[in-house]
Amino acid sequence: MTPWTCKALALAALLAMTEPAIAQADLTIREERAVTVDGAPEVWQVAWVGPVRDYCEAVSPEVAMTPACAVFARGQAGRLLLRRLRGGAVVDQFDPAPAFKGMGDGWTDGWSLLPRHAVRDDDYERWLEDEGAFLRAVQERPTATVLELYDYNRDGKAQEFLIRTETGPSGRGLYAAVGLIGGKLGFLHSTGRPDRALVLPRDIWVALRDRGGPVSQTKSACGDKGASLRSEQVLTAADGRIGVRARDYECALGTPPVLKAEYDG
Repeated sequence: MTPWTCKALALAALLAMTEPAIAQADLTIREERAVTVDGAPEVWQVAWVGPVRDYCEAVSPEVAMTPACAVFARGQAGRLLLRRLRGGAVVDQFDPAPAFKGMGDGWTDGWSLLPRHAVRDDDYERWLEDEGAFLRAVQERPTATVLELYDYNRDGKAQEFLIRTETGPSGRGLYAAVGLIGGKLGFLHSTGRPDRALVLPRDIWVALRDRGGPVSQTKSACGDKGASLRSEQVLTAADGRIGVRARDYECALGTPPVLKAEYDG
């Protein structure tokens, strides 16, 4: 998956099975919390359907500490559902699997990935000292929280949460935001590209949440891998809408970059 871009993702991909079939499957609730939606009490859940496998597991700390693994923090992979319940009945569910396409060799289509146990700077040394004690200590670490609800699109409702979808340059995590789109769970998107989920670094999401923008991020700088263009995005969030304006500048040695194109991103 290409970092620093808004990626083509399904806005509402549901699992191809009926609710009774899901109820009979091996459903494991990873996390849940109470949420009020339009005055009505709900329970939101993060649930695995069927088997779950370790991803960048603790038994291979030399691998788990690489930038690509560290952002997923000794994670879990499998078929995932994000669910809303009212009165104990499922009223909405969303499958975020399209965000994880292109994960590489060995990846199973239809699976999603979540972080689980945090990676710490001294993990490798502790593993070398006593592997058994280290593995037990990792299992005692708290499970990473998914349902941290905030108002990322500034519509006045703290009903969105972030999911890590990939690793960007230098191991920087990139995230899609999940929230209510037309009354259903789905990925947040920009006003100019409603067909694509918006994937951003966490600090950009936080800046939109806290001040609404304008917030700038550089996608590529002059000279990066021989680049002759500098690309940036300017983002704003207000009233439930996120605007993204992309700008491309031509680079020339010894002179400031010159704006060549501006368009909705």
